[in-house]
Amino acid sequence: MPARPLQLASPELLAAWRADAAPAELARVLASPASGLQDCLRAQHSATVLDLHFGLGQAFFATWRAFAAMRGQGGAQRLHYVAILPHPPAPEALHDQDEDLSYAQALRAAWPLAMPGTHRILLDEGRITLTLVWGGLEEELARLEAPVDLFYLHADATSYDPAAPAWHAHACKRLARLAWTGARALVWGGAGQDALVAAMRQVGFAGAELDGALALRYAPAWARPPSHVAAADTPLQRRPQHARHALVIGAGLAGTAITERLAARGWRIDLVDAGPQVATRASGNHGGLFMPALARDESPLARLTRAAFLFASQRWQALGGVGVEEGAAIIGECCGILQFGRDAKQALSFEQGAQEWHYPARYARWMSAEETAAALGMATMGGGYFFPEAGWLNPPSVCRRLLTEAQARGGVQSHFNRAVASLHRQDGQWQAIDDAGRVIAQAPVLVLAAGTQARRLLPGVDLPLSAVRGQVTHLPAADFPSLPYALCGDGYLTRPYDGLVCMGASYDRDDDPALRAASHAENLERLRHMLPQIDQRVALPGADDAQLGGRVGQRCIAPDRLPLVGALPGAEAAYGVLGYASRGLIWAPLMAELLAAMLEREPLPLPRELVAALDPGRFSAQA
Repeated sequence: MPARPLQLASPELLAAWRADAAPAELARVLASPASGLQDCLRAQHSATVLDLHFGLGQAFFATWRAFAAMRGQGGAQRLHYVAILPHPPAPEALHDQDEDLSYAQALRAAWPLAMPGTHRILLDEGRITLTLVWGGLEEELARLEAPVDLFYLHADATSYDPAAPAWHAHACKRLARLAWTGARALVWGGAGQDALVAAMRQVGFAGAELDGALALRYAPAWARPPSHVAAADTPLQRRPQHARHALVIGAGLAGTAITERLAARGWRIDLVDAGPQVATRASGNHGGLFMPALARDESPLARLTRAAFLFASQRWQALGGVGVEEGAAIIGECCGILQFGRDAKQALSFEQGAQEWHYPARYARWMSAEETAAALGMATMGGGYFFPEAGWLNPPSVCRRLLTEAQARGGVQSHFNRAVASLHRQDGQWQAIDDAGRVIAQAPVLVLAAGTQARRLLPGVDLPLSAVRGQVTHLPAADFPSLPYALCGDGYLTRPYDGLVCMGASYDRDDDPALRAASHAENLERLRHMLPQIDQRVALPGADDAQLGGRVGQRCIAPDRLPLVGALPGAEAAYGVLGYASRGLIWAPLMAELLAAMLEREPLPLPRELVAALDPGRFSAQA
């Protein structure tokens, strides 16, 4: 199915949500010790709430206030709030009647576009992780991966999803699958609902009435199946499987991003790289694009890049923003990207798809050949998709900013100019060994972020990664036409920075590190293909011009062009963030968030089938 914007909540639904639970009544229920909220925030360092009747956010705001009050008293230091919304409200409808409207204003500012899927939002300086899942209740509940301490439910599911059936034992089993040890459930409007009580009791929930709601506790009298997030003997307090100390190999986009996400969760990190600083290999290009990929069949790639692009855009702003002025936190521009088809076949597919897809204009819109020519001031290869909030970034500046943010939290030790010759696990510790046999650093958890070097460092692990040579051509910006957008098609073109525009990139099946004229010629031909009249606007240098600059890097690519994120098969306490290919600028933030959530046993930022699509073991014979 092609992706389409969700149907926003109708005026009738909005009216029902406003009338359903008055904020004062809701706050009174949550303030009661019997509600379970206080126990949830007291028992866990990182507490998780699943809300299946988010409505206008009233329960979320009340929970946020309770979390803020208890955090300073030794309660949970992080709050994960997951909500499934079949029909999300527009941001201006979000409702908080508290005198302090800062919570509602923060949520409205971060409210994502009306696109189906999972949206990860970080609020309150990262202390609150809000995971919004926009889709049908039953379908999305089955796809969710989250260890839940407290459920917010409503006895009448149709008041939040008109297509939802009444609560039944099968749906309640999906709740039980997610219930952590000691989990609670608050069911608004559940008093006197005998069928609901029976269905919840059948899967292990029981309790009593509380001010018109049901306050239930999950305490099944039987062993829980392996599919559940917690077994019968799982401790109440949720802790990582390993000590919070990781050895990260590689300081490019993948390595610095996972370092920052783990440091934000209180981990100690030993970051090792053979270069003198961050981004000396594939992440060292002068400029690269960050944008999603569209597909008419709503492929895993399209769904993953949509989620990754939206999360990355949020993270760049949280890290200080993007700009080309001196002192910018991240060098680049959110100038918009115009994407042409790689060839006539893809261009036709784009044009046909534009007649069926109806993306929000802020995400993507179709531009005809006439519109693209008018926008760029010259003829183009045809129509294309315009991504107004996409742009180009300088990858080394991203890596520097990520590492600076991680170091500011303490506990990060960098080991530059230290090449890892081998990795060994001894006495529960992964050791990075140099060519003289000396231990560079060690930690109980290993994270490989070193591209295709992962195959050499862990030869016993089946990682079907290949290296693809990419040569970028640097063109002088002084005489180059001033284009309002970055361009993408068979190749890409950035806007000018530091006197250069970047054009690339070749896809070569060799490891030659030197610049070569043949690759420059390919890149210049890509430029002429996108802009057929470019030679009439600027005198392009010849491919064999000795003054023509550029850079060569080796992309790390998996057979299906998707990243490898998660536990490495057959290696204890070893994980990977690998295979980012040409999309490191959007993959890095979300893939780091995914692996950090896995390691911390937090709600995952992607549905189960997309997490499986990224599993490093997916290529093995057993998979």
